[in-house]
Amino acid sequence: MGVDAAPDRMDAASSWMNPPVEVSSPVAGGGGGEDGAATKLQKVYRSYRTRRKLADSAVVVEELWWQALDFARLSHSTVSFFDDPKPETVASRWNRVSLNASKVGQGLSRDGKALKLAFQHWIEAIDPRHRYGHNLHFYYDVWCQSQAGQPFFYWLDIGEGKDVDLPECPRARLKKQCIKYLGPQERELYEYIVTEGKIIHKHSGEPLDTSQGPKGTKWIFVMSTTKKLYAGKKERGVFQHSSFLAGGATIAAGRFTAENGVIKSIWAYSGHYKPSAENLANFMNFLEENGVDLKEVEVRSSTNEDYYEDPVPNKQNPLATVMESNPPQLILPQNMIEEDKASEPFSQAEGAESDNVPKVQTKPTYQRTLSGGLKSPRAADVPREAILERVKSKGESKSYQLGHRLSLKWSTGVGPRIGCVKDYPMELRMQALEMVNLSPRASTPSPSWRLPACLSPTPNLPSSPLGPIQTSLPQPS
Repeated sequence: MGVDAAPDRMDAASSWMNPPVEVSSPVAGGGGGEDGAATKLQKVYRSYRTRRKLADSAVVVEELWWQALDFARLSHSTVSFFDDPKPETVASRWNRVSLNASKVGQGLSRDGKALKLAFQHWIEAIDPRHRYGHNLHFYYDVWCQSQAGQPFFYWLDIGEGKDVDLPECPRARLKKQCIKYLGPQERELYEYIVTEGKIIHKHSGEPLDTSQGPKGTKWIFVMSTTKKLYAGKKERGVFQHSSFLAGGATIAAGRFTAENGVIKSIWAYSGHYKPSAENLANFMNFLEENGVDLKEVEVRSSTNEDYYEDPVPNKQNPLATVMESNPPQLILPQNMIEEDKASEPFSQAEGAESDNVPKVQTKPTYQRTLSGGLKSPRAADVPREAILERVKSKGESKSYQLGHRLSLKWSTGVGPRIGCVKDYPMELRMQALEMVNLSPRASTPSPSWRLPACLSPTPNLPSSPLGPIQTSLPQPS
């Protein structure tokens, strides 16, 4: 119980004037005087910090759900359908084709002249793991010459081509280099706006400065068909132009340098989108209309080195030794939320293949930084039944984005935002809690958490859950 401030001061003065006869140690949580006030203050701070982390888990689990949903849809449309013993209907085939096409053509309805992914990278967009299209194309050429009679991704991962290992692109590199496709909320954290002739971050208000960081870092950008500008640091085989819009169409794409928000140089460069001089001119017009002085901007031409840079050895590129098939982690601007400076450092993905960097098993964490290429694990494997259960419980009339379901703005660590977490599958909830350093209370899941598939009666579910995943899941943004 708390003690009033005035009696506290009187007691402190009395004890100073009159030496105490006996000193007793303060009781934890109920001490008096300064000890009691300090204990109470610590409790309030810790409870607030815990609520903030719980609220953070709502953001994390939303992104994990988006990943799981996207993976389930693409996995069915490219691999799983081939294992279904039932003959595929014409409607199902068209659904698969339209889903795959939507990953490449998203945004074309707003601007018919927008840039689509180059054909070489189409297979990257429809790959459930989004392996680097440049690497996939080596195996695609081998598949075209074979007569396996199997779809490409089925052939590559399960069928006759699963043991194919090409010297020009070993399986280890194919598995390691997976392009991060940003989800709807992650994408906002890479958004920049033009204000008073300067490029500034939309959320933090900090001017763009590409001169900060390691020497040789390349900053890339894309502009969506809604004229939103996204920019970030390029990491070959991990974070590239296709990352910003998840393979969707763009108005412009390229590379630039800037100091204190002022653009210094710009390239019409993108191996994924192959922009033309016309696309760059349209982007320059956009900048000029928004007050950017283009007189001092140097327009550079792209070289073959930009498009076909060879992977450097691990000793020269330490990032290459820790990249795995997991996507880069969810990031937030530093000033959006307070964080302990003593928080754990970024954890490296387990299973990274490297001879120079020792393998250290660490728990993945959720870090809040404005930019950087380190990553959190891919969404945990979620049973199809769990995905279907959530889809059916929500219905088509409700949004799958947490921000759209809540009437309150997410400005504090309390409120309905925390309650929404229980709406997600248990696998994703537990993973989100671990990523924000909040371990579940029970070390092992309760028997009632989820029965094994073979023991769980599912009279309301179809015999094969693959079909409903194809038709009833919402399209990820």
